[in-house]
Amino acid sequence: MFTKPDIVMIVTDQQRYDTIRALGASHMDTPNLDRLATRGVNFSNCHVTAPSCVPSRASLFSGYYPHTNGVLANGQPWERTWVSDLQDAGYQTVNIGKMHTIPYNAPAGFDERYVVENKDRYMEGRYFFDEWDKALAAQGLVKQQRVQYRTLPDYKDRLGALRGIWHLICSRTILLVA
Repeated sequence: MFTKPDIVMIVTDQQRYDTIRALGASHMDTPNLDRLATRGVNFSNCHVTAPSCVPSRASLFSGYYPHTNGVLANGQPWERTWVSDLQDAGYQTVNIGKMHTIPYNAPAGFDERYVVENKDRYMEGRYFFDEWDKALAAQGLVKQQRVQYRTLPDYKDRLGALRGIWHLICSRTILLVA
């Protein structure tokens, strides 16, 4: 009898090719990514199909170029993915993290979605309050926002490299239960 393999797909957001030690970036300290890189599959000659988030993800999860799937810019609706094919094959499918589907909570073929878009800007007629915001709120914490980053005295010198919310994890234990 054939046993279906488990499939775990990890897509890091805005991960540059030269930022993983196990793949040659000796100036980086990435122990968890290194472990995944040495135990999993690495694609070393890849290119995105679009320079923007939504068209790129829609392309990756539909299997079609943006000019074919019709998602050419951020904010355009999409939700049909090959993940539905996994469901049809009997897989339990779960998405945790960013997908940038429009609407933001489209099923996109997943049985369960824990949307963590980490947005702090106005989207779809409202400010986005995702699962991460909810977990922090349950602990009486608030995720740092771009508005707060801009008040840092060295904001311009950081060139977008910010410690952000990670100090919140160190200050309290946060338990997320599905």
